[in-house]
Amino acid sequence: MTSLFEEYKNRIGYYIFKKKIFKEFNSSYSFNDFIENSSSYVIIMPLNDIDFANSFDIAKYFKIHKKEVTLFLPEHRVNSENIISNYKYLSYDLTDITKFGLPSKLFIKNLNENNFDVLIDLERDNNLFLTSIASLINAKYKVGFKKPDIENLYNFQLVSTKINSEISYRNLLNSLKMF
Repeated sequence: MTSLFEEYKNRIGYYIFKKKIFKEFNSSYSFNDFIENSSSYVIIMPLNDIDFANSFDIAKYFKIHKKEVTLFLPEHRVNSENIISNYKYLSYDLTDITKFGLPSKLFIKNLNENNFDVLIDLERDNNLFLTSIASLINAKYKVGFKKPDIENLYNFQLVSTKINSEISYRNLLNSLKMF
């Protein structure tokens, strides 16, 4: 159970996010063949260990199809041989997160140096830091799971199956394959 203080900090963080960070996504890009015509992908990997394992097929799929895949993940996950040898990555640690759960100014500055064709946010749960990252990353197309209280963050969103992440990620990948 979160304390009243933590909940208050979280509310302040969301307020700051909505006022200063959130970029409503108003894209007029066509979705016809957007997966086929896109070459650079950034994938925000989920924090939960089970979700992380279940979602990795999405990164593999784009890698197999000769796409440039960059994983956004915590520093402690980078040490995996599979990640180091097969993927580019953007990592973060606790020093990159403010006391309100938002990205630090320096981290935002470094993040803004990157541009991608497609952002895929695989975090199914509410996480203010990762939601802020999804809003801040420069990408033509943004794909992710519907989050409460945040509309128009993605131009392609799905509803997550809360009980089974494997099904959610399979549904997401099958939906993307249509494009």
